[in-house]
Amino acid sequence: IDLSLPNLFDQTTVEERVRDHLEKNGQNGSAPILDDAHLTHVYYVENGLINSLFGLLCWSAVFAPIPNAFFHPFHTGPADLYGPEFYQRRAVQFGECLRQLDSDQYIVTIRQYFKDKWGIQSPFVFWPLMTETLLDLALSCIPAHHLKHCFERILSDIKSNRAGFPDLIQFWPDQKTYRMIEVKGPGDRLQDNQLRWINYCASHAIPIAVCYVQWAE
Repeated sequence: IDLSLPNLFDQTTVEERVRDHLEKNGQNGSAPILDDAHLTHVYYVENGLINSLFGLLCWSAVFAPIPNAFFHPFHTGPADLYGPEFYQRRAVQFGECLRQLDSDQYIVTIRQYFKDKWGIQSPFVFWPLMTETLLDLALSCIPAHHLKHCFERILSDIKSNRAGFPDLIQFWPDQKTYRMIEVKGPGDRLQDNQLRWINYCASHAIPIAVCYVQWAE
């Protein structure tokens, strides 16, 4: 996506500018939205949304009572979160969580943990970001198999793969579709972890785009 936007010289970030522009102008930001059928919602989420959905679905696995994972009451996550055996020690629990994506059970589980665990610290859930509206849009527009691919990649290397997600996510509620969008302002370039996520998403037919912004003269 190539956009030329006026530079307002205010405190608005380039990501916010693109978000607002796409909400008004749809697919490629080139034509105003004139009817509800093409209504779109765009959120600045970066690493927050997919990690939060993962953290909610897999809450029971992340906080499983593994020996020595929790040894004082102020842990925000298991002590071995970035260790090489984190997944292996909880493979059964994570398998049970991810299998819910093969049916609609994952929706029930995510909603239940969203309600029951609201505000409790987790290494994956970004509570200030996660409104009920955003959760509803994500669960209705992002297919379960897309989530499964993303969750599996997070689990393959948590320290590296929990970052690098695109800045924005765009939903079309009527069509129940979406896409993720990485925003690059003038002079900015894609980072290695962003490129890896873009390539991974492309290889699994997960809708993703890069938006290059230039300031209009």
